[in-house]
Amino acid sequence: MTSKLIGLGKLIRLEKPIGTFLLLWPTLSAFMILKDGSPTLKLVIIFCIGTFLMRSAGCVINDFFDKDFDGKVERTKERPIVTGEVSSLEAMILFFILISLSAFLLLWTNKLTILIASMGLLIAVFYPLTKRFFKVPQFFLGLAFSWGILMVSAAELDRISSTSLIMFSACFFWILAYDTAYAMSDKEGDLSIGLNSSAITFGKHSPTLIVVFHLISLSLWSLCALLEKMSPIFYLSIFVCLGLVFMQFLLVRNEEPEKCLKAFKQNNWIGFSILVGTMLPYIIQM
Repeated sequence: MTSKLIGLGKLIRLEKPIGTFLLLWPTLSAFMILKDGSPTLKLVIIFCIGTFLMRSAGCVINDFFDKDFDGKVERTKERPIVTGEVSSLEAMILFFILISLSAFLLLWTNKLTILIASMGLLIAVFYPLTKRFFKVPQFFLGLAFSWGILMVSAAELDRISSTSLIMFSACFFWILAYDTAYAMSDKEGDLSIGLNSSAITFGKHSPTLIVVFHLISLSLWSLCALLEKMSPIFYLSIFVCLGLVFMQFLLVRNEEPEKCLKAFKQNNWIGFSILVGTMLPYIIQM
């Protein structure tokens, strides 16, 4: 029983929480910006729990679809479905449990949030399959991982605001940047099994495009702050992020897999810095 629980924990990447954080930071930033620093506490709690559940569900369905590929790649050959720690049936049962729990949380929201969430689920399930036929599957990951911002707008405002669309776009380009860095660390493995990725498609231009995507993202966050008349303090976080982007470029410019993976992980601090930037003006006023 213990070994089964360990296998299920590995399946949802319990030991690798960075994926949850990368989803959570922009979602919480959206709460702060859309509600002028006073988000609805009940909704914040629901979205925090929902973020963990949906990220876990995404990992499960990804490993289920990729089970025939993962065993051929060094980095993924120890995943629990490949090793037999978790069967395909058990994985799908867990997936539906996670989705059901997420759906249950939506009962405390509104109809628009439920509709937006349903669309987001379809994209999240479809994403793992795009690696087989779409040259830049990170495009679909960008949509899936940014979707929480639209759900926040639906839940808090009962509409999709123009500001939320700008934040959604900012998050989308950020995801293109960090998942390209991740794909660079896994480039040889993807090539060996015939899967697509942005790192393969962009080739030698990947390091430059990572910086371009980051700069577009930060420009959109700045535009959002300008339109919402946010405190100048927010822009301090943008400057911090620019420094982090420069550090990432130094890591990825020679396309060394270990350094590219390190660059990917550093995005946790970019997302967190943006969130801190949205919170600081209200903390200082207290």
